[in-house]
Parts: sequence; C-alpha cells; structure tokens
Amino acid sequence: MRFLKTAVIATALYFISFSYSLAQIDFSNLTNEQIYRKENKYNTWSITAGYGPVIYYTDVIDYTMFPKENLKFGPTFILSKQLGRSWGLDAQFVMANMYGQKNNRYFEGDFFDYSLNLRFSINQLVAFGPLADKWDIYGKVGLGVTSFRSRLRRLDDDSFMQVSDVHDNLGGYPNPPGWEDDDYLVMGYNRKNPEEETNRANELVIPIGFGVRYRVNKSFDFGFEATMRNMTADNLDVNFTGADNDTYMLNAFTITYKIGKKNKRHARWTYKDFNLAYESSRATDPLAIRLDSLKAELDKLAGLDSIITTKSYQKFEKVIYEEGVSASVFFDFDKYNIKKSEHRQLARVARALKRDKTIRMIISGHCDDRGSYEYNLKLSERRCNSVLNTLVNDFGLDPSRFEIDPKGEAELLSDTQNMSIKGLHMANRRVDLLMIVEE
Repeated sequence: MRFLKTAVIATALYFISFSYSLAQIDFSNLTNEQIYRKENKYNTWSITAGYGPVIYYTDVIDYTMFPKENLKFGPTFILSKQLGRSWGLDAQFVMANMYGQKNNRYFEGDFFDYSLNLRFSINQLVAFGPLADKWDIYGKVGLGVTSFRSRLRRLDDDSFMQVSDVHDNLGGYPNPPGWEDDDYLVMGYNRKNPEEETNRANELVIPIGFGVRYRVNKSFDFGFEATMRNMTADNLDVNFTGADNDTYMLNAFTITYKIGKKNKRHARWTYKDFNLAYESSRATDPLAIRLDSLKAELDKLAGLDSIITTKSYQKFEKVIYEEGVSASVFFDFDKYNIKKSEHRQLARVARALKRDKTIRMIISGHCDDRGSYEYNLKLSERRCNSVLNTLVNDFGLDPSRFEIDPKGEAELLSDTQNMSIKGLHMANRRVDLLMIVEE
C-alpha cells in the first residue's frame, strides 16, 4: 500500500511537470550554456544537507499516516554525482531517533542509514529540461543498510519488556528463533542487560521516493525530498509478531551546494540538445541526403583554382553582389562554430582573395525560422562574426575587406511552413560570401 501511494504521487507529478513545461519552455531561445552537449564541460558534483521529520510504520504505532505525539526529526547528507542531464547517483546518510507506541508498550532507539540511490529527473525525461529554468522534479530508488539500536518498554513504568511478556499473551505464539523467555526485547543491547550497548543491528533498506528542487543560482538549490525507506526485516521496533516488514519515511527540507566553477552550469540544469536527434534522423531523410549530395558536388567544383567564376548579379542600393559557386558555409542547429568541412570551404575562398587583393566581400548570415525574430537576428550575426574571425585570424586577411550583413530569418530559401522541412532547415542555416563590385 505504501509503495502504491508513492507510485501514484510520482505519476501525478510526472504529468503535472509535462503539462506545465509545455507552457514554460521556449527551446528556440535557449542560450548555449543551457543546452547539454557531450563535448562541453559542466559541473557534476554537489553536496546536500537536509532536515525534517522521520515517520515510522512498524507494528508498535498508534497511527496510520502521521504520529500524534513524539514526532522525531533527523538530518540527512547527500553527495551527488550527475550522469548527464537526466540521471545521477546519490550517496546518502540519514540518522534519527525512533519512537512508537501501541497499547501499553513503546519502542525507542536510533538508527544510521547509509544508501546509494539512482536518481532520475522526471521533467528531464518528459519535458527535456528543468521547468521554467528553475524547477526539477525527480524520483529515486536505491539500496542501503540501516544500523540501529532499539528497545521495547512498558508505557506505565518504563520497564523493559521480555519475550515472555509479549509471546505468552498471544496464546502460545512461538518465540523468535534463538530467543529465550527471559531475554529482553532489545536490538543493539545485551539481551540479559538492556542497559548495556552491543553492536548495532544491521538490516537492508530499499529507499523509494521523490523530491523537488528549486534553482536559486549556479551555486545553490533549495528543495524538499520524501523517501519511503523499506526494510527487508520486521525488527526495527523489536516486535516479531507482525506480518509486514518495517518501514520509515524521511521528509527533509534541503539546501544544495553545487561544486565546481562558478561560471559553469550544473549538468542537472541543462536542456536536451535537439540537434543530436536531428542529425540522427536526417541520415535517413531523402531530402537531406539530396542536399548533402549537392553540397558534395559544390565542394568538388570549389576545388578548381578559379572558384569565383560563374557570376550572377543582384542590385542592392549602390553595391552589386557577385556570388561565387561555393561561397556558402553551413551550420548546425542553434550553433555558430565553424565545422572542419566548412573551414576547408573558407580556405578555398581565402586563397582566391589572396590572389586578387582588390576583392571585397559581404558576409551575409541566415537562420532557419525556428526561434524568435530577434534571437535569430543575433544568431545570424554571431555566425557572420565566426566566418569573419576565421578569415582574419586563421588566414590573415584584412578585416577591412569584409562587411557584415546579418539577416536572421528574413530571407528563407523555401516555405518551411508548408514543405518537408528537415533538409530545408539545414539549407537556411548558412552564411553566404558575396563579392562586392562597385558601380
């Protein structure tokens, strides 16, 4: 029943995060640092401290959900390693005092809980990133050990209870294996002397739970976490007559410090790079294959010495553009770095410009129509500057020979709203190099 409740809550949070994220995330306007790319470096370690109530579900309790009195609190500490965007490992420590009562008896004690947990971000798996760049809803499941001491006592006089006090009253219920009638019902204490501590009792524990995290800045997060810690034994309250294994639930308000460089994001707070999915899907897209084939043919023509031969003229105020056959550089989605294949393209252009010192060029940048107009205009400007910097810094050309003309999405090659767009998007993500001929 407890596991079912946890599953229902997690499922509800799953769909809440999905619906909320649809209205909050604009993937076209994400900055470069917000997008997770394997080649980039992110902060991946963090430490968390938390504190909150620990609620026990054992045989010796007089409540169903929450205790009426003697609510116990405890701290938790977590060392986390992020594995990509969606997954992480948490090494967690929990400690707290224990208490529960029923009829004329109560148990008391304390425990140390050590566990290793696999954590998964629900919104990363469903909505591909944090909600509104601030919220992360996650689940976790793990395996650990709880190390505890516990004693069963009478409510009226606080005296320690023996095996016979419980089992003789159950109509001949057999003693636990290895226990005598005059043994005290204790774990982690001497059975003959309940005041004398011995080695703690150790049992396996399986944590299952969920949490929510709020990103304050690049260094700190606040959060809340609830985990049901399911034991594989029925002896936490030193009562051996129950039918179910004992369980306790940690509810903790947390603060997290993200370890690493202050100018980098933590990988947990990044978004999916849709360009990866696009690149894998376009490998089987017929239109994209045709465009790649056409570009390969253009690269062959560009290998000729006279790369700027076939000319077409276009009037623009007082400047006439003369476009070379291969004077175009293509970019990946939402990127402005020059790829190796395009670098070779610029090398051929630079060679022609060095042969003829009179040539001046317009560097005209374009984007596809995904994203806002303002964002695409800035992105096309960054693409223009990347081309300019390569021509100047890598090939030693005079920057005064070039003019920048960022156009954003203003001059799309085709109507991507009504046509197959996978390959056409790629064709629109480009910079054109156009010769200037003065009238």
